[in-house]
Amino acid sequence: MNTSELASEFLLRGTRTLKEATEAYNEGDLYYTLVRLDETLNNLASVVLSLYGIYAVDGDSVSALSYLDETRELDSSLKSLIKDVQDLDKQLDVTNFVDESSLKSPSVVVRNAEVKAVLDRVTKIFDKVQEVFDEFHS
Repeated sequence: MNTSELASEFLLRGTRTLKEATEAYNEGDLYYTLVRLDETLNNLASVVLSLYGIYAVDGDSVSALSYLDETRELDSSLKSLIKDVQDLDKQLDVTNFVDESSLKSPSVVVRNAEVKAVLDRVTKIFDKVQEVFDEFHS
């Protein structure tokens, strides 16, 4: 397995899902924004895991970051990044996604400002993961 190519693919997916989340937010679709932000976090976690030759078979890359942290010697900045990703993922997990009916689009019980704050945090995490990816290749 070429870990660099795999990480690059997940970074591309993360770029795409973050862009879609931003577009959804700008259009007022808070539900889709949160769905795409959750996907972005998983893609970013997969970038980091791939760089270290780990692939989460169950699809829960954010949880697999704990395994990486426990089994590898990581610097403090990467440990901090892992904690940020996992904390934000927990925050997204407790956000109320409400699917009231199959005839109606799902909605969320959050305010616009809360979604904006999450979007900003995920964007910062994206930038940090991009730095980890770049440093890994230099």
